[in-house]
Amino acid sequence: MPENTVDRYAFARAVLSRIPHGVAIVGAADGAERSCATGTAMYVSFSPPMIAIAEHPGSRTCKLIQRTGAFSVSFLHASQQDIAERAGKSAEGPDKFASLRIAPLEAPPDAGGAPAVADSMAVMWCVVRDSRATGDHILFTGEVKAHQVDPSKIDALLRFRRRYAHIGHETSEESPEGYPT
Repeated sequence: MPENTVDRYAFARAVLSRIPHGVAIVGAADGAERSCATGTAMYVSFSPPMIAIAEHPGSRTCKLIQRTGAFSVSFLHASQQDIAERAGKSAEGPDKFASLRIAPLEAPPDAGGAPAVADSMAVMWCVVRDSRATGDHILFTGEVKAHQVDPSKIDALLRFRRRYAHIGHETSEESPEGYPT
């Protein structure tokens, strides 16, 4: 690296990559144009149910979310790592799902219209309630309008230390109330 050049992603690689995340695929669509990207999500409200995602403003997925005000979030099972790897790449054509051979799960009526990833552990279809620039990404807060959960899938795909991993097994019983949610 040339002298006086700052690696603006050094902190992200050194520290932020140590935050474990469930691997999520964020989907968006406007008519026949469909896109997806790997991402992370977190809940921000129980009532109404709301989640937050961050997307790079130059991505096609981000632009579709801005145009339509809707997105999906699909949490991947450990067996779906290949989908995460494909979704993280650029693709030619108007339909990234088709170009990268990612099987879509269509949105239910009145859920915003964004395609999700078939066979995921959990899917949430959201409408945007807020968006704001945050550093080099745009933070979207979405209200969950519909969801689908596969209770038989418990082995979540994770991203940790710039690698994919999985949970492996449960270490406690389900909490009847309170944390963890």
